[in-house]
Amino acid sequence: MNQMAGVQQQSTSGRSIVPLWLLVIGNAVMVISLWLLSAGGMVSKIVLLVFWASILLGFGRGFRLSAMVVLGTLVLLAFLGLIGIGTGDGLERLRLIGNVMMLPVGILVGALIGRDAVRIMVPALVLYLLATSSFYPTHEGARLNQPFLFLGLFALASVFEPRWRGVLAVISGGAVLLSQTRIAVLAMTLNLLGLLRFSRAITWMVGLAVIGVVGWLAAEKLPRLLLTHDSGRLVFWREFADIWLAAPASRQWLGFGAGSVEAILSGYTSFTSFGALHNDHFRILFETGSSGALLWTAGWSVMLWHVRASRLAICILLSVMVTMVTDNTLNYGHYLICAGMAAGVAIRQGGYHEPA
Repeated sequence: MNQMAGVQQQSTSGRSIVPLWLLVIGNAVMVISLWLLSAGGMVSKIVLLVFWASILLGFGRGFRLSAMVVLGTLVLLAFLGLIGIGTGDGLERLRLIGNVMMLPVGILVGALIGRDAVRIMVPALVLYLLATSSFYPTHEGARLNQPFLFLGLFALASVFEPRWRGVLAVISGGAVLLSQTRIAVLAMTLNLLGLLRFSRAITWMVGLAVIGVVGWLAAEKLPRLLLTHDSGRLVFWREFADIWLAAPASRQWLGFGAGSVEAILSGYTSFTSFGALHNDHFRILFETGSSGALLWTAGWSVMLWHVRASRLAICILLSVMVTMVTDNTLNYGHYLICAGMAAGVAIRQGGYHEPA
C-alpha cells in the first residue's frame, strides 16, 4: 500500500490526465528552456519554474495535501525566507532561491500528474542531447559532455513507459559512463539500486556479469573513473572552513550571504579553472550559516521520510544528495527537476519493493 503519495490522486494508471495540446506545448517549453542554458542558466530556470508552477496550480485544485507535504513546505519557506533576508547580492539570492526550489517542485509535479511529467520532459531532453552532445579531449582521455543531463534522463528512464524504459536507461547510462564523471556514475549506481529486485536470482547473475564488464571497460577505456585525486577540491574546502571558523558568531549563524562563495573564489588565480566550491552542502553552511544548514538538513529529512514507502524514490533522492558532496548540483536545474519528477512518479506508483 502506498502511503506516501503526498497528494490525493484520481488515478495511478498509466493513462494520461494531461491533454495532448498541453503535452505538445510542454515539450516546446522544455526545448526552449534547454536551449536557453547557453544564455547562462538563469533565464532557463525561470522558464522551468514558471511552467511547472503553472502545472501545479492548474492540476492541484481539489487535491488534499498530506501533513508531511505541509511540513516540508513550511521548512522550504523558512529556508527561502532566510536566504531572502540574508546578506549578499540580490540577484544571487534570487538565483539560490530558484535553485533550491527545483527539486521539491519536481517531486510535487511527479506525484501530482505522474508519467505525464515524464512525457513532457523526456522528448525535449532527448532532442537536446542528440543535438548538443559531443566528446571533448582531456589529459585523461575523451569525455562526453553534459553528464548531469544524461543523469537526469537516467532518473526519468527509471519511471518511463515500460516498453522504452530499458532502452532509455541503457543509452543514458552508457552516456554517463562515457562522461567519466565519477560522482555522476556513483549517483547513477545508487539510482539503479532502486530499480533492482535483489530477491531474484537473475538479478545477481546478470548483475555480477555487468559489474565485470563495466569494471573491465573502466580499467581499459575509461581510466578517469578509477582515479582517486580530489581535483584540488580539498584545498579550497580547507580554506573556506578556516574562513568560516574564524568568522564572528553572527556570520557562523547566518552565513556570509548568497553568492559569497563565488565572490571569494574570484580572487583566486585558479578561479577560471576551478569555478566553484564543488560541495553544495558546505556551500549552504557557508552562505546561510548554521541556521540555514539546520533547515537544509530538515528539508532533506522531510523529503526522505515522505518517500520512505518507495525504495526507488529514496535511491533517487540519495543519489542527488551524493552528487552535492563533490559537485555544484544546485546549479543544474534541469537535472534537479528531472530527479524530483522521477522520485515523485515513483511514490505515486508505489515504487519498487521487495516481496514480503
